[in-house]
Amino acid sequence: SSLHLTTHSFLCSLLEKIEQETWRETGISFVTSVTRLVERLLDYRDCMKGDEMENKKIGGSVNLMNFYKSEVNKEDMYIRYIHKLCDLHLQAEDFTEAAFTLLLYWELLQWEDRPLRDFLHYPCQSEWQRKENLSRKILHYFNKGKCWEYGISLCRELAFQYETLYDYQSLSWIRKMEAAYYDNIIEQQRIEPEFFRMGFYGRKFPFFLRNKEFVCRGYDYERLEDFQQRMLGEFPQAIAMQHPNQPDDTILQSDAQYLQIYAVTPVSDISDVPQLERVPERIKSFYRINNVSRFHYDRPFHKGPKDRENEFRSLWIERTTLILSRPLPGISRWAEVERREVVEVSPLENAIYVVDNKTQELRTLISQYQHRQHHGNINPLSMCLNGVIDAAVNGGIARYQEAFFDKDYISSHPEDTERITHLKDLMQEQVHILGVGLAVHEKLVHPEMRPLHKKLVDQFHMMRAGLHHVSSSTWDSCFHCIPLSLSCSPLNLQGSIRHSSSSLSSHTSSEAGNLVIMTDGLMGEHPEEALHMQVRLEMKHTPARV
Repeated sequence: SSLHLTTHSFLCSLLEKIEQETWRETGISFVTSVTRLVERLLDYRDCMKGDEMENKKIGGSVNLMNFYKSEVNKEDMYIRYIHKLCDLHLQAEDFTEAAFTLLLYWELLQWEDRPLRDFLHYPCQSEWQRKENLSRKILHYFNKGKCWEYGISLCRELAFQYETLYDYQSLSWIRKMEAAYYDNIIEQQRIEPEFFRMGFYGRKFPFFLRNKEFVCRGYDYERLEDFQQRMLGEFPQAIAMQHPNQPDDTILQSDAQYLQIYAVTPVSDISDVPQLERVPERIKSFYRINNVSRFHYDRPFHKGPKDRENEFRSLWIERTTLILSRPLPGISRWAEVERREVVEVSPLENAIYVVDNKTQELRTLISQYQHRQHHGNINPLSMCLNGVIDAAVNGGIARYQEAFFDKDYISSHPEDTERITHLKDLMQEQVHILGVGLAVHEKLVHPEMRPLHKKLVDQFHMMRAGLHHVSSSTWDSCFHCIPLSLSCSPLNLQGSIRHSSSSLSSHTSSEAGNLVIMTDGLMGEHPEEALHMQVRLEMKHTPARV
Protein backbone atom coordinates (compact mmCIF):
# COMPACT_ATOMS: atom_id res chain seq x y z
CA SER A 1 0.00 0.00 0.00
CA SER A 2 1.03 3.64 -0.31
CA LEU A 3 1.38 3.90 3.48
CA HIS A 4 3.81 0.98 3.49
CA LEU A 5 5.89 2.66 0.75
CA THR A 6 5.85 6.07 2.45
CA THR A 7 6.93 4.57 5.78
CA HIS A 8 9.67 2.54 4.12
CA SER A 9 10.96 5.62 2.25
CA PHE A 10 11.02 7.69 5.45
CA LEU A 11 12.95 5.04 7.41
CA CYS A 12 15.47 4.62 4.56
CA SER A 13 16.14 8.37 4.50
CA LEU A 14 16.56 8.27 8.28
CA LEU A 15 19.23 5.58 7.92
CA GLU A 16 21.08 7.74 5.39
CA LYS A 17 21.12 10.73 7.76
CA ILE A 18 22.76 8.81 10.63
CA GLU A 19 25.33 7.10 8.41
CA GLN A 20 28.10 9.55 9.42
CA GLU A 21 27.20 9.92 13.11
CA THR A 22 29.39 8.51 15.91
CA TRP A 23 26.39 6.67 17.33
CA ARG A 24 25.78 5.08 13.93
CA GLU A 25 25.54 1.43 15.13
CA THR A 26 23.06 2.25 17.90
CA GLY A 27 21.03 4.38 15.52
CA ILE A 28 20.89 1.71 12.83
CA SER A 29 19.80 -0.86 15.40
CA PHE A 30 17.05 1.46 16.61
CA VAL A 31 15.79 2.32 13.10
CA THR A 32 15.86 -1.36 12.09
CA SER A 33 13.81 -2.32 15.14
CA VAL A 34 11.32 0.49 14.49
CA THR A 35 11.08 -0.58 10.84
CA ARG A 36 10.23 -4.16 11.82
CA LEU A 37 7.68 -2.95 14.37
CA VAL A 38 6.00 -0.61 11.85
CA GLU A 39 5.83 -3.41 9.27
CA ARG A 40 4.05 -5.62 11.77
CA LEU A 41 1.74 -2.88 13.00
CA LEU A 42 0.70 -2.06 9.43
CA ASP A 43 0.10 -5.76 8.71
CA TYR A 44 -1.87 -6.04 11.94
CA ARG A 45 -3.98 -2.99 11.04
CA ASP A 46 -4.75 -4.44 7.59
CA CYS A 47 -5.55 -7.88 9.02
CA MET A 48 -7.91 -6.56 11.70
CA LYS A 49 -10.24 -4.87 9.23
CA GLY A 50 -13.81 -5.99 9.77
CA ASP A 51 -14.14 -7.96 6.51
CA GLU A 52 -10.94 -9.95 6.94
CA MET A 53 -11.00 -13.65 7.82
CA GLU A 54 -10.06 -15.04 11.24
CA ASN A 55 -6.87 -16.71 10.00
CA LYS A 56 -5.42 -13.39 8.84
CA LYS A 57 -6.31 -11.73 12.14
CA ILE A 58 -4.77 -14.59 14.10
CA GLY A 59 -1.63 -14.58 11.93
CA GLY A 60 -1.16 -10.83 12.34
CA SER A 61 -1.65 -11.08 16.10
CA VAL A 62 0.85 -13.95 16.47
CA ASN A 63 3.40 -12.01 14.42
CA LEU A 64 3.10 -8.86 16.55
CA MET A 65 2.95 -10.79 19.84
CA ASN A 66 6.19 -12.64 19.04
CA PHE A 67 7.88 -9.36 18.10
CA TYR A 68 7.09 -7.79 21.48
CA LYS A 69 8.45 -10.86 23.24
CA SER A 70 11.63 -11.61 21.32
CA GLU A 71 12.80 -8.33 19.78
CA VAL A 72 11.85 -5.45 22.06
CA ASN A 73 11.08 -7.30 25.32
CA LYS A 74 7.94 -5.30 26.13
CA GLU A 75 6.25 -7.72 28.52
CA ASP A 76 3.10 -5.65 29.09
CA MET A 77 2.46 -5.40 25.32
CA TYR A 78 3.29 -9.09 24.92
CA ILE A 79 0.68 -10.01 27.55
CA ARG A 80 -1.91 -7.73 25.93
CA TYR A 81 -1.51 -9.47 22.59
CA ILE A 82 -1.64 -12.88 24.26
CA HIS A 83 -5.16 -12.01 25.39
CA LYS A 84 -6.13 -10.44 22.04
CA LEU A 85 -5.03 -13.66 20.35
CA CYS A 86 -6.93 -15.78 22.88
CA ASP A 87 -10.11 -13.80 22.20
CA LEU A 88 -9.73 -14.43 18.46
CA HIS A 89 -9.40 -18.16 19.09
CA LEU A 90 -12.51 -18.18 21.26
CA GLN A 91 -14.48 -16.35 18.54
CA ALA A 92 -13.40 -19.06 16.08
CA GLU A 93 -14.14 -21.79 18.69
CA ASP A 94 -10.52 -22.94 18.53
CA PHE A 95 -10.48 -23.86 22.21
CA THR A 96 -7.25 -25.88 22.15
CA GLU A 97 -5.38 -22.95 20.58
CA ALA A 98 -6.95 -20.59 23.14
CA ALA A 99 -5.63 -22.80 25.95
CA PHE A 100 -2.11 -22.89 24.51
CA THR A 101 -2.18 -19.11 24.08
CA LEU A 102 -3.16 -18.48 27.72
CA LEU A 103 -0.40 -20.88 28.78
CA LEU A 104 2.08 -18.25 27.55
CA TYR A 105 0.89 -15.87 30.29
CA TRP A 106 0.61 -18.72 32.81
CA GLU A 107 4.30 -19.52 32.26
CA LEU A 108 5.25 -15.94 33.18
CA LEU A 109 3.58 -16.22 36.59
CA GLN A 110 5.01 -17.86 39.72
CA TRP A 111 3.33 -19.63 42.63
CA GLU A 112 4.08 -16.74 44.97
CA ASP A 113 2.08 -14.35 47.16
CA ARG A 114 3.46 -11.22 45.48
CA PRO A 115 0.62 -8.68 45.01
CA LEU A 116 -0.31 -7.82 41.42
CA ARG A 117 -2.11 -4.68 40.27
CA ASP A 118 -5.30 -4.85 38.26
CA PHE A 119 -4.50 -5.43 34.60
CA LEU A 120 -6.78 -5.98 31.60
CA HIS A 121 -9.76 -7.86 33.10
CA TYR A 122 -7.76 -9.15 36.10
CA PRO A 123 -8.48 -7.59 39.53
CA CYS A 124 -5.89 -6.74 42.19
CA GLN A 125 -4.83 -10.13 43.55
CA SER A 126 -1.81 -12.17 44.52
CA GLU A 127 0.29 -13.80 41.82
CA TRP A 128 -0.69 -17.22 43.22
CA GLN A 129 -4.39 -16.43 42.89
CA ARG A 130 -4.00 -15.17 39.34
CA LYS A 131 -2.08 -18.26 38.30
CA GLU A 132 -4.66 -20.52 39.92
CA ASN A 133 -7.57 -18.75 38.18
CA LEU A 134 -5.69 -18.89 34.89
CA SER A 135 -5.06 -22.61 35.40
CA ARG A 136 -8.77 -23.26 35.80
CA LYS A 137 -9.59 -21.30 32.66
CA ILE A 138 -6.95 -23.15 30.63
CA LEU A 139 -8.30 -26.49 31.88
CA HIS A 140 -11.77 -25.43 30.77
CA TYR A 141 -10.50 -24.67 27.25
CA PHE A 142 -8.50 -27.92 26.96
CA ASN A 143 -11.64 -29.79 28.01
CA LYS A 144 -13.77 -28.02 25.36
CA GLY A 145 -11.08 -28.75 22.78
CA LYS A 146 -11.05 -32.44 23.83
CA CYS A 147 -7.30 -32.27 24.48
CA TRP A 148 -7.51 -33.88 27.90
CA GLU A 149 -3.96 -35.20 27.78
CA TYR A 150 -2.64 -31.64 27.92
CA GLY A 151 -5.01 -30.81 30.77
CA ILE A 152 -3.84 -33.74 32.92
CA SER A 153 -0.37 -32.27 33.51
CA LEU A 154 -1.99 -29.00 34.59
CA CYS A 155 -4.32 -30.91 36.94
CA ARG A 156 -1.27 -32.44 38.59
CA GLU A 157 0.39 -29.04 38.94
CA LEU A 158 -2.67 -27.65 40.69
CA ALA A 159 -2.98 -30.77 42.87
CA PHE A 160 0.59 -30.30 44.06
CA GLN A 161 -0.13 -26.71 45.03
CA TYR A 162 -3.35 -27.61 46.87
CA GLU A 163 -1.66 -30.48 48.69
CA THR A 164 1.18 -28.19 49.79
CA LEU A 165 -1.43 -25.85 51.33
CA TYR A 166 -3.49 -28.71 52.84
CA ASP A 167 -6.44 -27.43 50.78
CA TYR A 168 -8.10 -30.83 50.63
CA GLN A 169 -11.40 -29.56 49.26
CA SER A 170 -9.68 -28.10 46.18
CA LEU A 171 -7.41 -31.14 46.00
CA SER A 172 -10.45 -33.43 45.89
CA TRP A 173 -12.00 -31.30 43.14
CA ILE A 174 -8.90 -31.32 40.92
CA ARG A 175 -8.29 -35.06 41.40
CA LYS A 176 -11.88 -35.76 40.32
CA MET A 177 -11.35 -33.57 37.27
CA GLU A 178 -8.17 -35.47 36.40
CA ALA A 179 -10.05 -38.78 36.74
CA ALA A 180 -12.83 -37.44 34.50
CA TYR A 181 -10.22 -36.54 31.87
CA TYR A 182 -8.93 -40.13 31.88
CA ASP A 183 -12.51 -41.38 31.49
CA ASN A 184 -13.02 -39.01 28.54
CA ILE A 185 -9.86 -40.27 26.84
CA ILE A 186 -11.08 -43.84 27.10
CA GLU A 187 -14.76 -43.30 26.30
CA GLN A 188 -15.21 -40.31 24.01
CA GLN A 189 -14.67 -40.32 20.27
CA ARG A 190 -12.39 -37.68 18.78
CA ILE A 191 -12.14 -36.70 15.13
CA GLU A 192 -8.58 -36.82 13.83
CA PRO A 193 -7.74 -33.80 11.64
CA GLU A 194 -5.96 -33.66 8.32
CA PHE A 195 -2.85 -31.48 7.90
CA PHE A 196 -2.08 -29.21 4.96
CA ARG A 197 1.07 -27.48 3.78
CA MET A 198 0.61 -23.93 2.43
CA GLY A 199 3.08 -21.77 0.50
CA PHE A 200 2.47 -18.00 0.17
CA TYR A 201 4.61 -16.60 -2.65
CA GLY A 202 4.85 -13.08 -4.07
CA ARG A 203 5.30 -9.55 -2.73
CA LYS A 204 1.58 -8.86 -2.40
CA PHE A 205 1.21 -11.04 0.68
CA PRO A 206 1.60 -9.48 4.17
CA PHE A 207 5.12 -9.59 5.64
CA PHE A 208 4.25 -12.41 8.04
CA LEU A 209 3.22 -14.65 5.11
CA ARG A 210 5.39 -13.41 2.25
CA ASN A 211 7.48 -16.18 0.63
CA LYS A 212 6.97 -18.48 3.60
CA GLU A 213 5.44 -21.92 4.01
CA PHE A 214 3.28 -23.22 6.83
CA VAL A 215 1.57 -26.41 7.95
CA CYS A 216 -2.04 -26.02 9.08
CA ARG A 217 -4.11 -28.29 11.31
CA GLY A 218 -7.46 -28.68 9.56
CA TYR A 219 -10.89 -28.51 11.14
CA ASP A 220 -12.91 -31.63 12.02
CA TYR A 221 -13.97 -33.50 8.88
CA GLU A 222 -12.17 -30.93 6.68
CA ARG A 223 -10.59 -32.55 3.63
CA LEU A 224 -8.11 -31.17 1.13
CA GLU A 225 -10.70 -29.83 -1.30
CA ASP A 226 -12.61 -28.08 1.51
CA PHE A 227 -9.41 -26.52 2.83
CA GLN A 228 -8.39 -25.30 -0.61
CA GLN A 229 -11.72 -23.58 -1.13
CA ARG A 230 -11.53 -21.98 2.30
CA MET A 231 -8.04 -20.60 1.69
CA LEU A 232 -8.97 -19.27 -1.76
CA GLY A 233 -11.90 -17.55 -0.11
CA GLU A 234 -9.56 -15.90 2.39
CA PHE A 235 -7.11 -14.85 -0.33
CA PRO A 236 -9.36 -14.09 -3.33
CA GLN A 237 -6.54 -12.36 -5.26
CA ALA A 238 -4.24 -15.38 -5.04
CA ILE A 239 -3.25 -17.42 -8.09
CA ALA A 240 -3.37 -21.13 -7.31
CA MET A 241 -0.18 -22.95 -8.29
CA GLN A 242 -0.73 -26.11 -10.31
CA HIS A 243 2.34 -28.08 -9.17
CA PRO A 244 4.05 -28.97 -5.87
CA ASN A 245 7.52 -27.83 -6.98
CA GLN A 246 9.41 -25.07 -5.17
CA PRO A 247 8.84 -21.66 -6.86
CA ASP A 248 11.62 -19.75 -8.64
CA ASP A 249 12.68 -16.13 -8.06
CA THR A 250 10.27 -14.88 -10.73
CA ILE A 251 7.33 -15.94 -8.57
CA LEU A 252 8.98 -14.95 -5.26
CA GLN A 253 9.66 -11.38 -6.44
CA SER A 254 6.47 -10.87 -8.42
CA ASP A 255 3.89 -8.22 -7.52
CA ALA A 256 1.22 -10.89 -7.11
CA GLN A 257 0.00 -13.62 -4.76
CA TYR A 258 0.67 -17.29 -5.49
CA LEU A 259 -0.88 -19.91 -3.23
CA GLN A 260 0.34 -23.52 -3.14
CA ILE A 261 -1.48 -26.16 -1.07
CA TYR A 262 -1.17 -29.91 -0.63
CA ALA A 263 -1.77 -32.52 2.08
CA VAL A 264 1.03 -33.67 4.36
CA THR A 265 1.39 -36.56 6.81
CA PRO A 266 2.33 -36.10 10.50
CA VAL A 267 5.49 -37.93 11.58
CA SER A 268 5.27 -38.77 15.27
CA ASP A 269 7.97 -40.06 17.62
CA ILE A 270 5.51 -42.49 19.21
CA SER A 271 6.92 -45.49 17.31
CA ASP A 272 10.21 -45.01 19.13
CA VAL A 273 8.61 -45.80 22.51
CA PRO A 274 8.56 -49.61 22.87
CA GLN A 275 6.37 -49.72 25.98
CA LEU A 276 3.50 -48.28 23.92
CA GLU A 277 3.30 -51.46 21.84
CA ARG A 278 0.48 -52.88 23.94
CA VAL A 279 -1.35 -49.60 24.61
CA PRO A 280 -4.94 -49.46 23.24
CA GLU A 281 -5.25 -47.81 19.85
CA ARG A 282 -7.60 -45.02 20.91
CA ILE A 283 -5.01 -43.85 23.46
CA LYS A 284 -2.06 -44.04 21.08
CA SER A 285 -3.85 -42.30 18.24
CA PHE A 286 -3.80 -38.99 20.12
CA TYR A 287 -0.01 -38.96 20.31
CA ARG A 288 0.39 -39.65 16.61
CA ILE A 289 -1.25 -36.38 15.58
CA ASN A 290 -0.50 -34.09 18.54
CA ASN A 291 2.72 -32.43 19.63
CA VAL A 292 4.03 -33.11 16.12
CA SER A 293 6.61 -30.85 14.47
CA ARG A 294 7.59 -33.04 11.49
CA PHE A 295 5.44 -33.69 8.42
CA HIS A 296 6.23 -35.30 5.10
CA TYR A 297 4.95 -35.76 1.57
CA ASP A 298 6.09 -38.06 -1.26
CA ARG A 299 6.81 -37.68 -4.95
CA PRO A 300 7.25 -40.84 -7.09
CA PHE A 301 9.84 -40.96 -9.87
CA HIS A 302 11.68 -43.53 -11.97
CA LYS A 303 15.42 -43.69 -11.40
CA GLY A 304 17.18 -44.85 -14.53
CA PRO A 305 15.28 -46.61 -17.31
CA LYS A 306 11.71 -47.54 -16.52
CA ASP A 307 11.32 -51.29 -15.93
CA ARG A 308 8.76 -52.30 -18.54
CA GLU A 309 8.02 -55.73 -17.07
CA ASN A 310 7.31 -54.42 -13.56
CA GLU A 311 7.43 -50.68 -12.95
CA PHE A 312 7.63 -51.21 -9.19
CA ARG A 313 11.28 -52.27 -9.58
CA SER A 314 12.37 -48.84 -10.82
CA LEU A 315 9.87 -46.62 -9.02
CA TRP A 316 11.53 -44.57 -6.26
CA ILE A 317 10.05 -42.09 -3.83
CA GLU A 318 11.39 -38.61 -3.06
CA ARG A 319 10.28 -37.96 0.51
CA THR A 320 10.30 -34.36 1.72
CA THR A 321 10.11 -33.79 5.48
CA LEU A 322 9.04 -30.37 6.76
CA ILE A 323 10.32 -29.36 10.21
CA LEU A 324 8.20 -26.71 11.94
CA SER A 325 9.30 -23.87 14.20
CA ARG A 326 6.91 -25.18 16.88
CA PRO A 327 4.73 -28.29 17.22
CA LEU A 328 1.04 -28.55 16.40
CA PRO A 329 -1.36 -27.98 18.03
CA GLY A 330 -0.18 -24.71 19.58
CA ILE A 331 -0.98 -21.01 19.76
CA SER A 332 -2.28 -21.09 16.19
CA ARG A 333 -3.59 -23.68 13.75
CA TRP A 334 -0.66 -22.68 11.54
CA ALA A 335 3.04 -23.24 12.23
CA GLU A 336 5.84 -21.96 10.03
CA VAL A 337 8.15 -24.38 8.26
CA GLU A 338 11.67 -23.82 9.58
CA ARG A 339 13.56 -26.17 7.27
CA ARG A 340 13.07 -29.15 4.96
CA GLU A 341 14.90 -32.43 4.43
CA VAL A 342 14.74 -34.54 1.28
CA VAL A 343 15.62 -38.25 1.06
CA GLU A 344 15.16 -40.90 -1.61
CA VAL A 345 13.33 -44.12 -0.71
CA SER A 346 14.19 -47.23 -2.73
CA PRO A 347 11.44 -49.29 -4.42
CA LEU A 348 11.81 -52.13 -1.91
CA GLU A 349 11.84 -49.78 1.10
CA ASN A 350 8.73 -48.10 -0.20
CA ALA A 351 6.98 -51.44 -0.71
CA ILE A 352 7.68 -52.20 2.96
CA TYR A 353 6.37 -48.77 3.93
CA VAL A 354 3.16 -49.08 1.89
CA VAL A 355 2.26 -52.60 3.08
CA ASP A 356 3.07 -51.76 6.72
CA ASN A 357 1.00 -48.58 6.72
CA LYS A 358 -1.97 -50.21 5.03
CA THR A 359 -1.86 -52.95 7.67
CA GLN A 360 -1.70 -50.35 10.43
CA GLU A 361 -4.68 -48.54 8.91
CA LEU A 362 -6.63 -51.79 8.97
CA ARG A 363 -5.70 -52.34 12.61
CA THR A 364 -7.00 -48.91 13.56
CA LEU A 365 -10.31 -49.33 11.76
CA ILE A 366 -10.94 -52.86 13.06
CA SER A 367 -10.13 -51.69 16.59
CA GLN A 368 -12.70 -48.90 16.25
CA TYR A 369 -15.39 -51.38 15.24
CA GLN A 370 -14.47 -53.71 18.07
CA HIS A 371 -15.06 -50.77 20.43
CA ARG A 372 -18.33 -49.81 18.66
CA GLN A 373 -17.08 -46.36 17.67
CA HIS A 374 -18.92 -46.21 14.33
CA HIS A 375 -22.47 -46.62 15.66
CA GLY A 376 -23.51 -49.37 13.23
CA ASN A 377 -22.18 -47.79 10.02
CA ILE A 378 -20.10 -50.56 8.52
CA ASN A 379 -19.38 -48.83 5.20
CA PRO A 380 -15.86 -47.59 6.11
CA LEU A 381 -14.81 -51.12 7.09
CA SER A 382 -16.36 -52.60 3.93
CA MET A 383 -14.59 -50.05 1.75
CA CYS A 384 -11.23 -50.53 3.44
CA LEU A 385 -11.36 -54.35 3.29
CA ASN A 386 -12.49 -54.23 -0.33
CA GLY A 387 -9.72 -51.79 -1.24
CA VAL A 388 -6.94 -53.85 0.31
CA ILE A 389 -8.16 -57.26 -0.87
CA ASP A 390 -9.00 -56.07 -4.38
CA ALA A 391 -5.62 -54.36 -4.74
CA ALA A 392 -3.84 -57.50 -3.53
CA VAL A 393 -5.71 -59.65 -6.07
CA ASN A 394 -5.45 -57.30 -9.08
CA GLY A 395 -2.05 -55.72 -8.51
CA GLY A 396 -0.33 -54.20 -5.52
CA ILE A 397 1.11 -56.98 -3.35
CA ALA A 398 1.22 -59.46 -6.23
CA ARG A 399 3.34 -57.03 -8.23
CA TYR A 400 5.63 -56.58 -5.23
CA GLN A 401 6.14 -60.34 -5.20
CA GLU A 402 7.06 -60.34 -8.87
CA ALA A 403 9.42 -57.41 -8.37
CA PHE A 404 11.29 -58.38 -5.20
CA PHE A 405 10.83 -62.12 -4.57
CA ASP A 406 12.15 -63.08 -7.97
CA LYS A 407 15.29 -65.26 -7.84
CA ASP A 408 17.18 -62.96 -10.19
CA TYR A 409 16.42 -59.93 -8.02
CA ILE A 410 17.40 -61.73 -4.80
CA SER A 411 20.70 -62.97 -6.27
CA SER A 412 21.60 -59.56 -7.72
CA HIS A 413 20.68 -57.68 -4.52
CA PRO A 414 22.20 -59.62 -1.61
CA GLU A 415 22.15 -56.44 0.49
CA ASP A 416 18.31 -56.56 0.42
CA THR A 417 17.96 -60.02 1.98
CA GLU A 418 16.81 -58.69 5.37
CA ARG A 419 14.36 -56.24 3.80
CA ILE A 420 12.87 -58.95 1.57
CA THR A 421 12.30 -61.11 4.65
CA HIS A 422 10.69 -58.15 6.39
CA LEU A 423 8.35 -57.57 3.43
CA LYS A 424 7.30 -61.25 3.50
CA ASP A 425 6.57 -60.95 7.23
CA LEU A 426 4.46 -57.85 6.62
CA MET A 427 2.47 -59.62 3.90
CA GLN A 428 1.86 -62.49 6.29
CA GLU A 429 0.72 -60.04 8.93
CA GLN A 430 -1.61 -58.27 6.50
CA VAL A 431 -3.35 -61.55 5.68
CA HIS A 432 -3.78 -62.20 9.40
CA ILE A 433 -5.30 -58.74 9.97
CA LEU A 434 -7.57 -59.11 6.93
CA GLY A 435 -8.86 -62.37 8.44
CA VAL A 436 -9.72 -60.57 11.66
CA GLY A 437 -11.35 -57.78 9.68
CA LEU A 438 -13.49 -60.22 7.75
CA ALA A 439 -14.51 -61.91 11.01
CA VAL A 440 -15.62 -58.55 12.46
CA HIS A 441 -17.31 -57.67 9.16
CA GLU A 442 -19.22 -60.99 9.15
CA LYS A 443 -20.55 -60.26 12.61
CA LEU A 444 -21.74 -56.73 11.80
CA VAL A 445 -22.73 -56.87 8.12
CA HIS A 446 -26.36 -56.21 7.22
CA PRO A 447 -28.18 -59.12 5.51
CA GLU A 448 -28.54 -57.05 2.34
CA MET A 449 -24.75 -56.73 2.16
CA ARG A 450 -24.09 -60.47 2.46
CA PRO A 451 -23.23 -60.78 -1.26
CA LEU A 452 -20.47 -58.20 -0.80
CA HIS A 453 -19.16 -60.09 2.22
CA LYS A 454 -19.12 -63.35 0.24
CA LYS A 455 -17.23 -61.57 -2.56
CA LEU A 456 -14.65 -60.33 -0.06
CA VAL A 457 -14.19 -63.83 1.37
CA ASP A 458 -13.79 -65.32 -2.13
CA GLN A 459 -11.25 -62.67 -3.08
CA PHE A 460 -9.43 -63.27 0.19
CA HIS A 461 -9.01 -66.95 -0.81
CA MET A 462 -7.66 -65.78 -4.18
CA MET A 463 -5.28 -63.41 -2.43
CA ARG A 464 -3.92 -66.19 -0.23
CA ALA A 465 -3.53 -68.47 -3.23
CA GLY A 466 -1.67 -65.75 -5.11
CA LEU A 467 0.88 -65.17 -2.37
CA HIS A 468 2.84 -68.28 -3.33
CA HIS A 469 6.27 -67.06 -2.28
CA VAL A 470 5.41 -67.50 1.38
CA SER A 471 4.87 -71.09 2.49
CA SER A 472 1.33 -72.35 2.05
CA SER A 473 1.34 -73.70 5.60
CA THR A 474 1.81 -70.14 6.85
CA TRP A 475 -1.25 -68.90 4.96
CA ASP A 476 -3.32 -71.90 6.01
CA SER A 477 -2.46 -71.36 9.67
CA CYS A 478 -3.30 -67.67 9.30
CA PHE A 479 -6.68 -68.31 7.81
CA HIS A 480 -7.73 -71.29 9.92
CA CYS A 481 -6.76 -69.39 13.06
CA ILE A 482 -9.32 -66.73 12.12
CA PRO A 483 -12.42 -68.47 10.83
CA LEU A 484 -15.20 -66.26 9.59
CA SER A 485 -17.49 -67.57 12.33
CA LEU A 486 -15.67 -65.68 15.12
CA SER A 487 -15.19 -68.89 17.08
CA CYS A 488 -11.80 -67.65 18.24
CA SER A 489 -11.06 -64.52 20.23
CA PRO A 490 -10.37 -61.40 18.19
CA LEU A 491 -6.82 -60.31 17.60
CA ASN A 492 -5.37 -57.87 20.07
CA LEU A 493 -5.00 -55.04 17.60
CA GLN A 494 -1.92 -53.20 18.77
CA GLY A 495 -0.11 -50.33 17.17
CA SER A 496 -1.55 -48.67 14.11
CA ILE A 497 -2.15 -45.43 12.35
CA ARG A 498 -5.09 -43.09 12.14
CA HIS A 499 -8.00 -43.74 9.86
CA SER A 500 -10.17 -41.23 8.10
CA SER A 501 -12.73 -41.51 5.35
CA SER A 502 -10.23 -40.11 2.86
CA SER A 503 -7.34 -42.35 3.87
CA LEU A 504 -8.37 -45.67 2.41
CA SER A 505 -5.18 -45.73 0.38
CA SER A 506 -2.67 -43.68 -1.51
CA HIS A 507 -2.71 -40.11 -2.67
CA THR A 508 -2.48 -39.48 -6.37
CA SER A 509 -1.83 -36.18 -8.05
CA SER A 510 -4.77 -34.60 -9.80
CA GLU A 511 -6.16 -31.15 -10.38
CA ALA A 512 -9.20 -29.51 -8.83
CA GLY A 513 -9.69 -25.88 -9.65
CA ASN A 514 -6.18 -24.53 -10.05
CA LEU A 515 -4.63 -26.20 -7.04
CA VAL A 516 -2.38 -29.20 -6.64
CA ILE A 517 -4.65 -31.90 -5.28
CA MET A 518 -3.21 -34.93 -3.52
CA THR A 519 -6.27 -37.14 -3.33
CA ASP A 520 -6.84 -40.72 -2.27
CA GLY A 521 -7.13 -43.68 -4.63
CA LEU A 522 -6.85 -47.39 -4.22
CA MET A 523 -3.52 -49.13 -4.67
CA GLY A 524 -4.12 -50.88 -7.97
CA GLU A 525 -2.18 -51.99 -10.99
CA HIS A 526 -0.55 -48.65 -11.75
CA PRO A 527 2.41 -48.00 -9.46
CA GLU A 528 2.45 -44.24 -10.08
CA GLU A 529 -1.02 -44.13 -8.56
CA ALA A 530 -0.30 -46.69 -5.90
CA LEU A 531 2.91 -45.12 -4.67
CA HIS A 532 2.06 -41.44 -4.75
CA MET A 533 1.30 -41.97 -1.14
CA GLN A 534 0.24 -39.58 1.55
CA VAL A 535 0.20 -42.43 4.08
CA ARG A 536 -0.92 -41.38 7.52
CA LEU A 537 2.08 -42.16 9.68
CA GLU A 538 5.52 -43.69 9.33
CA MET A 539 6.15 -46.08 12.17
CA LYS A 540 7.99 -49.27 12.96
CA HIS A 541 5.95 -52.35 13.75
CA THR A 542 6.88 -55.89 14.64
CA PRO A 543 4.87 -58.38 12.54
CA ALA A 544 2.37 -60.51 14.40
CA ARG A 545 3.49 -64.12 14.49
CA VAL A 546 0.86 -66.69 13.75
